[in-house]
Amino acid sequence: MHFIPKKSFWLLLAAIAISISGHLIFFFGVPFFSFSRTPPISEDLIIKTDLRVEPPKKIQMNSRPKIRSAPKQTNAVASDTSATADEAGKGAAGNQSGQSFQLPESSTLYFDAYLDGQLLQTASLEWIVNGSQYRLYINIPYAVVGPFIFESRGSVDAYGIAPAIYWTQRGTKDPRYSRFDRDQNGAGKMYFSEKPEFTPDLLPGTQDRFSLMFQLASLLNGSDKIDEAGTIRSIPVVDFNTLEMWQFKSYGEAISDDIPSLGQTINRHYALMQREKDPFKRQVDIWLARDLDWLPGRIRSLEASGRTLELIFKQKGPPPSN
Repeated sequence: MHFIPKKSFWLLLAAIAISISGHLIFFFGVPFFSFSRTPPISEDLIIKTDLRVEPPKKIQMNSRPKIRSAPKQTNAVASDTSATADEAGKGAAGNQSGQSFQLPESSTLYFDAYLDGQLLQTASLEWIVNGSQYRLYINIPYAVVGPFIFESRGSVDAYGIAPAIYWTQRGTKDPRYSRFDRDQNGAGKMYFSEKPEFTPDLLPGTQDRFSLMFQLASLLNGSDKIDEAGTIRSIPVVDFNTLEMWQFKSYGEAISDDIPSLGQTINRHYALMQREKDPFKRQVDIWLARDLDWLPGRIRSLEASGRTLELIFKQKGPPPSN
């Protein structure tokens, strides 16, 4: 090495560093940065008037396997026709009347994970039900910077899935959590690691960003006569430092290949609506698959930064043994 001039030596090191960085960017992208602009939101997803938010509805657990109805194809706008437990059958547990509700069985789902359209490694979603308790754990591997991890734990109360703790971690960064301090009526207070002074009132039926999909799946497992095309469902949702009312538009039940690994199958597409005068935060699209007992077959989240994270179902496996 002593035969190489000093200037040439540093140029060689710089060239090697640039080459390595270029290959990493080519194969893995630039983590947490985006050079794309946020695309415009579809007109049908923009809220231009005040929406009437219905009070949360109680659920009635359905302990009998549900009988699936024939697929429906309609483009008509329909109101929420949530079926009661009596309509779904008399196998409901408990004496509380309400929307028929049936938790999906424990399982592990595997997804192809994409960041800004670039394929990452295989992501896993563990859904575990133990009596009235649940655990939802999502691991999205990302080379070099470490995985994206999301976890939600809680139980089932009178309004359905009731998270107790939701936490998330990106790579080697410190985890962030949201804690639900619920009372016996499903209300209470929220606490955030990012905003200790922010303790908003907790509404019954409040979900986190991932438990909301399993709340929808449980309602559809109870009765698929809900959320026809055009229906707007309001759900209070917690992130790591916010509690907001999210409005999801249902595109109804349709046969499509939106989940390629399942081929032509019956899916439900829900899309988060945006208020006309609010700053854009994120766009969330969820496809729930009937062949997966309405578990999510595709999830797409477009952040305000322009980054797009997408999970597309690959295969289903048994729940983890531990």
